[in-house]
Amino acid sequence: MPEVVSRSFRLHCPPDTVDTLQDLLATVWAQTPYLDAADRMAAELSIVELGANVMQHANNGDPVSFTLSVVVYDDRIEATATDEGAVDHVDLRDRPMPDQFAERGRGLPIMQALSDSVEHRRVEGYNHWTVVRGRRHGGAPPRKAMPSISIAGVIDEMARQRALDDMGILDTPPEERFDRVTRLARQLFGVETAAVNLIDGDRQWAKSVSGIGPVEMPRDESMCTVTIQHDDPLVVPDLSADPAHAHKMVPGLINFYAGFPLYAPGGERIGAFCVYDSQPRHFSARETEMLRDLASWVQQELTVSQELSRASEVQQGLLPQQLLSLPGWKTAGVCIPARAVGGDFYDWYPVGEGAALTLADAMGKGIAASIIAATVRAVLRSASRFADVAGAVDAASAALTVDLDNAGVFVTAFHSRLDMDSGVLSYVDAGHGLSIVARADGSSQRLRSTSPPLGVDIETEWTVQTVQLDPGDTLIVVSDGVLDLYDGTLRSLDNLVTLALLAQDPWEIIDAIRARARGASGDDVTVLIVRRDDAA
Repeated sequence: MPEVVSRSFRLHCPPDTVDTLQDLLATVWAQTPYLDAADRMAAELSIVELGANVMQHANNGDPVSFTLSVVVYDDRIEATATDEGAVDHVDLRDRPMPDQFAERGRGLPIMQALSDSVEHRRVEGYNHWTVVRGRRHGGAPPRKAMPSISIAGVIDEMARQRALDDMGILDTPPEERFDRVTRLARQLFGVETAAVNLIDGDRQWAKSVSGIGPVEMPRDESMCTVTIQHDDPLVVPDLSADPAHAHKMVPGLINFYAGFPLYAPGGERIGAFCVYDSQPRHFSARETEMLRDLASWVQQELTVSQELSRASEVQQGLLPQQLLSLPGWKTAGVCIPARAVGGDFYDWYPVGEGAALTLADAMGKGIAASIIAATVRAVLRSASRFADVAGAVDAASAALTVDLDNAGVFVTAFHSRLDMDSGVLSYVDAGHGLSIVARADGSSQRLRSTSPPLGVDIETEWTVQTVQLDPGDTLIVVSDGVLDLYDGTLRSLDNLVTLALLAQDPWEIIDAIRARARGASGDDVTVLIVRRDDAA
C-alpha cells in the first residue's frame, strides 16, 4: 500500500495566483506517480476551483492569505483550505451549473460534481473548506458522500502553525543558549547529532544543530514530524528494522532516533529536541530521562524567546508611531536593538509651538537596559509638558539618580525642544555628545555635551544650549552603535553629514543606516533626524 503523502502550503494573494497553486500541486503529484490520471485531474480541478474561490471571495476582493493542505490517502484525495475571511455561512446544497452566459457561480458546482464531499465550517474566526475525492481501484466508481476525517487535524495544525509564527523564532540566527544544550547532548549520549528542530508548514528547520544534521529538510521526511504527533517521547533504536519508520531512515545520517516534543506557550507542539545517529543503538530508560531533562532546558529557553519577542513588540510600540505635524519640518527615526530588546530609544511629541525631541542610551543591552530606557522615556515625557528643557532633565535626574546608582548604570541623553517658527532648538546634552547639524551649504556643526549622564550626580546643574536650524539644515542625533557601523570613531559623524547632503528626505538617511546595520551591528543602533524644509 502506498504511504500517505501530505503537503501544506501557505499562499498570500496577491502576489500568489492560481498559477502558483497549480505549481504547488505539481509537487504533490510528483510524489504520487501511482495516482489514477482521472483522479488526479479531477482532484486538481476541484482544488484549483476551491483556491480560486478563496482568493476572490474570502476577503471581499481584498488581499487574503490562506493555508492549503493536500493529503493523498490509499482510498482518497483530500484538500483543506483555511482562511480568515468574513464568510459565515455557505449553502452547499446541490447547486446547479449556471447558464453558459453567466460570469460567476461555476466554482462550487464544479467542485461538487468532481468530488465526493465538499464541506465548509467556520471555527474560531476561520473558514475551513474541505473537498474529498475517493480514488478509483480496478475501475470501481468512487464512493459518494465520503466524510472528511481530517478537519479537526487541520484546525489543530492551523493553531500549531499560528503559535509557532507568533514565537518569532523561525529563521533567526544561532544562539549560544540553544547551542550549549545540543553540544552537551551530543557529548553526553555519544551520538553523531543533537538538534532543536521546529516544524514549519512544509519543512523542518533547526534552531540549533550540533553535528552533521541538516538545518532544513522537507517536513514529510522528518522524524520530528512524527514526534510532535504525541506528547510522549519517541525512541526508535533501529529505523531500518521498524516498519512504521523505515521510510524515514537516511543512510549515513539517521538510523537511530530519540526525541521529545517541544511546546509553544499555549501547549501546541511546535518541534522536538532530538538526538540521532547513523548506526542503530540501544537507548536506556535512564538515558530517556536524561534526554527529557535536556528537552525541559530547551523548553525553558523557548519560553524566554517568547517573552523576549513580546517585550520587543512592547518596546517598539513605545517608539513614536506617527509623524509629527510640524509645517515646514520633516522628522524620521529608527531604533534597531542588537538583541530582542535594547537600551536605546528616540521620542518626539508636540509641546507648545513646536515639539520635544529626545534620544537616550542606557548603558548596556538587553532586558535590564530596556527597563531603564522605558523609565527614562516616561519621566521625560511627563516632565516636558510642565517644564523647560533643563527643568525636564532635572526632574528626570531627581527621579532616577538613586535608582540608576543602585543598578550601577547611567543614561546618556539628548533632550531638546524645537520652536518650529523660529527654527531655534534648545537642548540639554547629558553626556551624549553624538549630535551634529548638517548645514544646507555643506558645512557641519557638532553639538557638544557640557553635562554628565543621568545617574552620575544628582546635584548637576543642567546647561541649556541653543542652535539655529535654517532652511535646508538637518539635525542628526545617533547612539554610539551607529559609529560602529563605520570606523567606530567620531569621524563617523562626517559620513552622516554626507548622507544628509545627498538625501532628499530624512527617511532616505534612515533607510541607508538600516541597510548598513543589517546583520552587522553588535550594539543598539538608534537615529533621530529633523530637517527644516528649504522653502521654510
